Amino acid sequence: MKRMKKYLLFLVTVCLLAACSDDNSIPKGKSSLKITAASIEDFNYAESRTFEVKLQNVSSTAIKQPEGWNTSLKDGILTVVAPQKGTANILKSGKIEIVATGDDQSTLNASFEVKVFHYVTFENADESYLAGPTSYGENLYSDYTGEYLYGGYDDLESGLFFHTSNEFYNGGIAISQWNDKETKLYTNQCSVYYGDHNQKNGGHNHSKTFAVVYYSSFSGEEATSIDFIDDNAEYIIDHLYIANSSYAALSMLQGDNTAKKFSFEDNDWLKITIQGFNAAGEKTSEVEAYLADFRKSDAGGVLTEWKRVDLSSLGKVHKIQFSMNSSDIGDYGMNTPAYFCIDDIAVAL
Repeated sequence: MKRMKKYLLFLVTVCLLAACSDDNSIPKGKSSLKITAASIEDFNYAESRTFEVKLQNVSSTAIKQPEGWNTSLKDGILTVVAPQKGTANILKSGKIEIVATGDDQSTLNASFEVKVFHYVTFENADESYLAGPTSYGENLYSDYTGEYLYGGYDDLESGLFFHTSNEFYNGGIAISQWNDKETKLYTNQCSVYYGDHNQKNGGHNHSKTFAVVYYSSFSGEEATSIDFIDDNAEYIIDHLYIANSSYAALSMLQGDNTAKKFSFEDNDWLKITIQGFNAAGEKTSEVEAYLADFRKSDAGGVLTEWKRVDLSSLGKVHKIQFSMNSSDIGDYGMNTPAYFCIDDIAVAL
């Protein structure tokens, strides 16, 4: 699974006096337990991961885990296996905890939270679903005469359908592997601004495949929506990852014939809004995320990597839809190219 593995050092050291210290300051003979993991670790169904555990002067250990999860500790390596999807009586989230008894009879413990999701990674997308045959995406338009005409993408495991329009200039979501980071303007509309130039490693965590979203204010959000094929289905879409398209990023970084170069002097910004809707069509909530932020001197400027966006506040949804806005507005709406990319959509099935 393609996730950015930004491991924080989750350090728990319990000494005889219950004081925390680093490796160099632990007195010889004292008992200690350390585990390297993020405070929350996300898993795909049936995924197996390993974490380093350091034990000092420990006589015994025991591991506690949520129902349906499997764990083992051997030679300083903790192995955690998430449950299979569809297995009865499993907990989709909980705490992995190591409890140890020190040689000095002290009790040591360290823990971290775990969650399991189905991730829509797009990696299994058939060739017929990929934008091409160039990074313009000629097969996203009805006049394409090649072998595969794109008509939307469905993820069979989650039951999610990614909408588009018959003509991509009316908005839509397309599956892509392009990451041309140098070609400007719309002829490169299907590239993500990430990875090694033209090496097809621009997806989240340098995977091949992602989705590019084009928002058209004239067509509305329906063409840039994701919903469950089952009309009654409602699930939590916990988070996803976003990145800039090359078209939008190069426009904001350099300016072009229709859009301005972004600057801190002008407090420029580009953001997306993600709205959730239940099966009855009622809006549940919305989340905003910035693809460029020049509003303050310490803001991040143009996003040049994948960023996680928490969608859990939307609650259970049947559909999410995307819209965009920018500080650079003209007579016909946004001057900034209304494109961005998404990947690794976490669904709590």
